[in-house]
Amino acid sequence: MKRKEYDVAVIGAGPNGLICSAYLAKAGLKVILLEARHECGGGLDTLEFKGFRYNLHAIYHMMAEIMPVYNDFNLPQKGVRFIYPEVQAAFINKNGPPLILYKDPQQTAAYISKTFSKEDGASYLKMYQDFSEYSEKILIPLTYVPPVPPVEQVKILENARDDVGKRFNQIAEMPPIDIIEMYGFKDPVKAGLLNLFTMWGLSPYEALGYIFPLYVYRMTNAGLCMGGSHRLSSGIYRSVIENGGEICDAAEVVKVVLEGGKVSGVLLADETEISVKAVASTVDPQQNFLKFFDAHEIPAELVESTQKWEWEKTSFFGTHLALKEAPQYIGSDKCPDANNALVTFLGVNDTEKLLTHLDDIEGGKLPQSSLGGHTTCPSLFDPIQSLPGCHTGRWESLAPFDHDWEANKWDYAQRCIQEWKAYAPNLDPLHTLVYPPTYIQKKLINMVNGSIKHGAYMPLQMGYFRPNDLCSQSFTPIEGFYICGASVYPGGMVIGGPGYIGANTIVEDFELEKKWKELKCVSNARDMGLIVD
Repeated sequence: MKRKEYDVAVIGAGPNGLICSAYLAKAGLKVILLEARHECGGGLDTLEFKGFRYNLHAIYHMMAEIMPVYNDFNLPQKGVRFIYPEVQAAFINKNGPPLILYKDPQQTAAYISKTFSKEDGASYLKMYQDFSEYSEKILIPLTYVPPVPPVEQVKILENARDDVGKRFNQIAEMPPIDIIEMYGFKDPVKAGLLNLFTMWGLSPYEALGYIFPLYVYRMTNAGLCMGGSHRLSSGIYRSVIENGGEICDAAEVVKVVLEGGKVSGVLLADETEISVKAVASTVDPQQNFLKFFDAHEIPAELVESTQKWEWEKTSFFGTHLALKEAPQYIGSDKCPDANNALVTFLGVNDTEKLLTHLDDIEGGKLPQSSLGGHTTCPSLFDPIQSLPGCHTGRWESLAPFDHDWEANKWDYAQRCIQEWKAYAPNLDPLHTLVYPPTYIQKKLINMVNGSIKHGAYMPLQMGYFRPNDLCSQSFTPIEGFYICGASVYPGGMVIGGPGYIGANTIVEDFELEKKWKELKCVSNARDMGLIVD
């Protein structure tokens, strides 16, 4: 690469790096996006193998068309479409009927009332109404604006013109297990709804009540990216190029160069130096503050904060199958919708057993029974993801990172398949692709210890404190250095918030006009006093 000059270098071409670059280029900045790997997309990863498409990381898109980038860059015209199955989730149990969650809350409530109890059906509608209101009026808008200190946030919501702010404040610092108890659910409904949150390795005991409603609400409104999740990254990639941005893969940044305390460039592993006025990094805190700078170049509190950064205690074990036919689950003879869910959970019907299972994994134990996996068959809804007449199957379950996976991955994969087959007897793999937790870190080095969210979700690493109170609004104490990856507010899970907020902040600092409109839900939240600048 010849030495060139740019306005901004963006580090990391995962979803947030692509989003940030697209907006910066659209604003008229000269942008170069640098990716260390040979391909872009990060967790938006679709592997084609023997005619089958396997989504190794992101598959359930909770924010899908909500993300600003979707409409601001007309992604549907670039081949990015989402499929929303009517049956969002099915919980298959050996000793009872399945729990079915539909996209239509009324249909779900009717099913629960008929199959389990009228009380649980009524409670579901009450919970759904609350969670949808919290999400639509507060949580989704806040995903796309910079955070404010927690005390200030509480005051803003308390003084808002809509009383939803006060109601939300009452549950915001509660642990999810207590929130679910408020609605009086009984098992298996209670266990199933709690698992929509804990399936991501999130603790039911931490004070994470402020994100619990969003996960439950959006995991009953999730989409599947047609053609595979990589289609989404490809669409944003095209948007970067169309707006004049440049993208370079196999371009590993090893240092951010400072002159007079200000960012002046980046140095690549091949010793190429690129001159820039600003850098927007989407990688993890350790690379941002321990690799890219020498300790004496940056404030000591950044070094100290980074050294204390905690990764997730659990990761994921994946088993991807080519199938002769789609899984047929036990109980589907009486409830055909059990075979038609976007995501299918196996054996989740008892809250106490679920909590014990989670405790064991967080303690580093490898599950010995009830593996608690969730599965999907994307080709049911999108035939292009498999060979004609066949199907793709995806198993994922929580697992500890610290294990001799290289020696045991195939044996454990067979256990997962047998567990799956106990719920879907017709399961007959043509071939198997195994993806243990260690492969997550090998492929995406930002996901240390297989941490898909670039760091644990815990109160002191969330909101205004993600990654710390100096940097959560995207800018940092280092002039010209911005951060906007999954380790920054609002976090990971392909929600598009960090990259979008980072781009807006940089454009404002460059005093340029934004060539895109504010999200309507954000404007509505401002009108109601739920967001205050």
